[in-house]
Amino acid sequence: MEEKEPRLYRIEKNCIGCRFCVDICSWDALEGRGRERSSFKIDEKLCPGCGICADCCPVGAIQKVKDE
Repeated sequence: MEEKEPRLYRIEKNCIGCRFCVDICSWDALEGRGRERSSFKIDEKLCPGCGICADCCPVGAIQKVKDE
């Protein structure tokens, strides 16, 4: 069974679809079309966990996943 990579960040329901995170990510780890939160996703294999996407979000919709 393949082990799943731990998630570093998640996109919350208050996402307004501004695409700032998509545009700022140097690793192309974020994808999204339209203005719906459900259309945005973070590719865990590409995400280095730098947090620049969370820092640029005007509504704080990208949150670090807490270690369990």
